[in-house]
Amino acid sequence: MDKEKLILQIIKEREKPLKVGELERLTGIDRNSIQKIVNELHINGLIEIDKCYNKILGVKGEQNG
Repeated sequence: MDKEKLILQIIKEREKPLKVGELERLTGIDRNSIQKIVNELHINGLIEIDKCYNKILGVKGEQNG
């Protein structure tokens, strides 16, 4: 499975905000790669992030924790 799709799927399935470290632990993908993918997903408007707390809030348009 494509790394981007895997990360997006995990974000969709979670019911609370995630940190990059949690995604690293869940996927086994290195932290820098995850951060790049998360930034691309955010720029493309697919996910919401909270830069103040460095958390991934969820998929845009869906209600997460």
